[in-house]
Amino acid sequence: MHIIHDDLLPLYHTMRQFSQCKFPIDLEYRIVLMEGWNEGAYFDLYKLLTNKELLLRKDLRKAKNLICFQHGVIGISKFTTWYQYGFRQPQGPLPHISLTGGYMQHFTKFIKSRLGLKHVLFHRSDSSYIVLCSREHNRLIINELDLSMMIARQFKKQVIRVSMATHSLKEQIQLVSNASALIGMHGSMLILAMFLPPGAKLIELFPFGINPDNYTPYRTLVELPGMNVVYASWRNEIEENTVTYPHEAPDVGGIDHLSEEEQEEIMNAKEVPSHLCCSNPYWLFRIYQDTVVDIQSLLSVIESTENKQKKLSSRQVPAHDYKLYPSKVVHVTCQPPAEGTQSTLWLSWKPPINVPFFETEDVKYEVWIQQAGQDDYVAYILDITDYIFKENLARNTHYNVWVRCIVNERPGPFGNVTRCVTN
Repeated sequence: MHIIHDDLLPLYHTMRQFSQCKFPIDLEYRIVLMEGWNEGAYFDLYKLLTNKELLLRKDLRKAKNLICFQHGVIGISKFTTWYQYGFRQPQGPLPHISLTGGYMQHFTKFIKSRLGLKHVLFHRSDSSYIVLCSREHNRLIINELDLSMMIARQFKKQVIRVSMATHSLKEQIQLVSNASALIGMHGSMLILAMFLPPGAKLIELFPFGINPDNYTPYRTLVELPGMNVVYASWRNEIEENTVTYPHEAPDVGGIDHLSEEEQEEIMNAKEVPSHLCCSNPYWLFRIYQDTVVDIQSLLSVIESTENKQKKLSSRQVPAHDYKLYPSKVVHVTCQPPAEGTQSTLWLSWKPPINVPFFETEDVKYEVWIQQAGQDDYVAYILDITDYIFKENLARNTHYNVWVRCIVNERPGPFGNVTRCVTN
């Protein structure tokens, strides 16, 4: 969850902003990771974003001389993030989310292409199997085998149990990309829901005492405009169907280090109170429980999503079957150029508000740049919403800019002129 949400997706978006090539990003960029000294467990995921060798802080210190870069971008954009983890206020969705399902499909298509997987965008509500996320060490589904068999029998579909121990990331993505549903306990593995095909569903399970409405990173993800994934949550309501671990270390649910009064209060609480990240003992005690899932109640939750899934699939008609056109591009802005740099024009804009309803990846933007007082103009076609123009520009000169959106080769209207000036 954190690697993809905090790093990979923002890094991908940042590289798209500065890439000047037809492939989604320029794979010849050198990536320098400045947080931490070692590679870490997910280092291979960062490698997917470049053909160059990654540099770490320790690599920079090894050199006896300075390492010079002709051009550099420091930091990564947070345009694609959708969730805050509760450091200053209880966790929840960010107030202004710009990410859409269409952009998410750009990212997942890129990741799959780098892993050597085919990207086929079509509805799989009729897929022959369901993926069940299996955990190895904690927050276990104690009756996982029985649950798998009952789901398979009820819905007449194969249930494939997937875990980090039994399947590689590539295998996990491949399976989820063609599944009709992803089911699993609340946890980082559910970030794979971004690879679910349109028309699929995500069923998120929560241990006893954990209110699903207070922990929604994956619900927020699949409910982004254009994702078209049906979401439902199941919560263990039977306290006897849970196994706690009060004698474990505090960071995995142990409470022995607390006073007897505090321990009793935590064990008697029927719901985790609102809290900040990340060491609240009520939260840790309950989230690291193992659970005997009440199968009939979970089957009822899954059954309740069947009609939603069928309705979603039945109304999904490719956008080009309608005579629908994109509306105006909004918030076209010019960023001030840096002092002492060559003549540049840094433009950004927001997609039309109806773009998420097209259900397509064929979204482009046409940009016209005209020197003030002149009749001719230069036109560009881009598939991103932020770009630095450097060619055919004069210093200290005023320019008029128009931007319009093109979806499935159908152009929308130009918005009002935006007036910019180069340095």
